Amino acid sequence: MSAIIVDDPHPSTPAKPPKYAETIHRLYRKGATVHLSRVIEKLAPTDIAQVINSSLDPKEAMDLFELINCPMNASRAIKDVNEEFQNYIFSHVTDEAAVGILERLTAESRMRVIHNLSSRVGGRLMESLQQTSQIEAGNLSRYQSNSAGSLMTSRFFSLPDTTLAGAAVQIVRELSAQAPLFYAYTVNAENHLTGVCSLRQLLLSPADRPIAEIVDHDVMSVHVSTPVKEVARKVTRARLLAIPVVNDQGVMCGIITVNDLIHDIRAADTQSMLRMADVYAKLDVMSQTFVHIAKSRIPWLIAPFMGGLAAAWILSHYEHTLATVIQLSFFMPMIFGMAGNVSNQATTVAIRGLATGKIKVNNYLKLLFKETSVGVLVGGFYGVCLSTYAMVVFKSTTLAFVVGISILSNILYAGIIAASLPILLQKMGHDPAVGGGPYVLTTVDVLGVINYLLIATFTYGL
Repeated sequence: MSAIIVDDPHPSTPAKPPKYAETIHRLYRKGATVHLSRVIEKLAPTDIAQVINSSLDPKEAMDLFELINCPMNASRAIKDVNEEFQNYIFSHVTDEAAVGILERLTAESRMRVIHNLSSRVGGRLMESLQQTSQIEAGNLSRYQSNSAGSLMTSRFFSLPDTTLAGAAVQIVRELSAQAPLFYAYTVNAENHLTGVCSLRQLLLSPADRPIAEIVDHDVMSVHVSTPVKEVARKVTRARLLAIPVVNDQGVMCGIITVNDLIHDIRAADTQSMLRMADVYAKLDVMSQTFVHIAKSRIPWLIAPFMGGLAAAWILSHYEHTLATVIQLSFFMPMIFGMAGNVSNQATTVAIRGLATGKIKVNNYLKLLFKETSVGVLVGGFYGVCLSTYAMVVFKSTTLAFVVGISILSNILYAGIIAASLPILLQKMGHDPAVGGGPYVLTTVDVLGVINYLLIATFTYGL
């Protein structure tokens, strides 16, 4: 009997472990294997994977995984186990058991897991797979990484466009569970994609009606070389459950389901967040030594460190201004901190918009106008608040004017810089997420110091 292919309808495992994870680890330490097996048996595969990921010892992760009695649940769970534990598990189970787990995965999920393994373990298991699985792996490896071709599954439901609706419904009923079933696609004699319809349309159509009259011939599809990010944008925009993949000749090669995209989008978002923080350490911080983590972070902190030195140098040149009006120093943390917060907000909005396609590079002027308008409103509001505070507490209209104008101008240019840099990086072909790191904050801080002290110096005539 052929293996059942896992097409997991659940999203990737949540970042936080379940509340009962610690209870499971405590049972494991006590050696309560029988009770632990009963608990594991009642958990969803994604929850099991998260419990395993929260383990501190690969041996414990291995033992917990071996308590999964259902082979299908083991295959579902292994997809969401982190790379370190995946490698440990497949290094210690028999090849027969490992192949049994892998064969129940879809081709793209199987390749994703194998790529996470060491070359020695992955190569050995690849040679042990069934011939059809090896062929599927070879087909997927032909396409560039992070392209639609590398993510698609070659098992999909399509029909000749000459099929009658009644015959199509009968085919659906007899269809193997191995093919993900979201839409009915039609192809011509040359296997070119010609149409698509929902299963509801198919079921409600008269049995003698040709399927070519039912389907929508304006099919949204992607090319095998389309980047996964672009595929995600199309699927999200059109709210599709799956999207067909075609080659240069228009031949349908496979489909990408929304479940396939969830894993890749989540991974891409995580990497984007790490780049925004300029932390390129491995995701699994607990498995890294503190020296390795520190070495990966130090280079990315050089820019803000140098920026801090520049700010200190600038302050030293305005020592007379600060000494004459000591109250100016009281407002520095507030003015610089607000500008930094605004830059974080504007950068996040810009990067997210670029990632989802809501913001295009050619929309820069429109984005600039909006950020300028927002900066004037937000800066004006906090400028009035800070001026009022300075007037009430220090009884100085001059100080009130300086701090009010400074926070307004700092917030205004912070938003403009933070929104502009990701757009510039995107246009230059670089990752816009880099613009969300310390470089923007450093620029905003240094310019903020200059701006504040220049306004104070000219206003007080120092």
